[in-house]
Amino acid sequence: MRFISLSAFAVLAAATSVFAGERQNTNMTVTAVDCGEDFACQRVVGNSRGNHELDCTVILPNSLQAGQTYPVIAWANGWEQGNVLGQCVTDGYLPGLKNWATAGPYIVVAANAWSARAPDVLQCLEHVIESGDYPADNRTGLAGHSQGGGAVIKAGDGGKTGIDITATVPMNPYGPNWVDSGNQDGPMLLLGGDADTTTPVGSFLSVWDQVQFSQPDSILAVRLGGTHNNDAWGVYADGSTMTCEDAALTPFSQFYSQATAFWWDSQLNADADARSQARDDLEALLDGADWCVSYPGDANC
Repeated sequence: MRFISLSAFAVLAAATSVFAGERQNTNMTVTAVDCGEDFACQRVVGNSRGNHELDCTVILPNSLQAGQTYPVIAWANGWEQGNVLGQCVTDGYLPGLKNWATAGPYIVVAANAWSARAPDVLQCLEHVIESGDYPADNRTGLAGHSQGGGAVIKAGDGGKTGIDITATVPMNPYGPNWVDSGNQDGPMLLLGGDADTTTPVGSFLSVWDQVQFSQPDSILAVRLGGTHNNDAWGVYADGSTMTCEDAALTPFSQFYSQATAFWWDSQLNADADARSQARDDLEALLDGADWCVSYPGDANC
């Protein structure tokens, strides 16, 4: 098997690259990020639309093979008030994002800063697809946790990038009252926990009410006993939220690492005829005492 090295994608250590299309003259700074021996990761910083810089972490598993293209999953972090700019936050989610990257394999790109804003996660996705520096194709996923979950719901129609979104996974999303949840390019796996007091399931049922009609392949899955952070970030034994440093050592739980990897596989790597079976298999994976799973027209949760 032939592996692609990082140098095949971009020149690192304060080198520059440019976007295709609208941002043809935008300068990018690309630097190497150490995220383990099985990965070649990058920090991409540059000018962007709006009032924020482009700031993304790109995760490239070494299992990517030369001459092939791969789906891209764009991630939006959650953040606590007063910590909206942190690379530290992306690091806290990194173990789960690396799980996704190797499960496909996929290219995963995370918006480091202000990822509660839909344009930021879309700009990171656009950079990976259009820059020509990565073996990316047009099968695209969006995912995010908390405020990042609200951001990817809002970004689910591709926005001004013109990139169609194949599938979306919002985790415990915050802010559905200010997003257009029904205008999605592709189906949604909407995840929550029934013990979440930050974003209770009832706070985003309006999203489900819309997507189950606009995207009938969507799924609502609720973990019984799940809290806001125990499945996407990490909590200590007493239930308190982990620090960035400790979260950076903690992978997503079984729900987020295995179930969403299966969802990505069914949506990004399977043909349309296989998706109904894949959805049944996903339901079987989640079917048990700890899970409540609903399909459009089947209000189990």
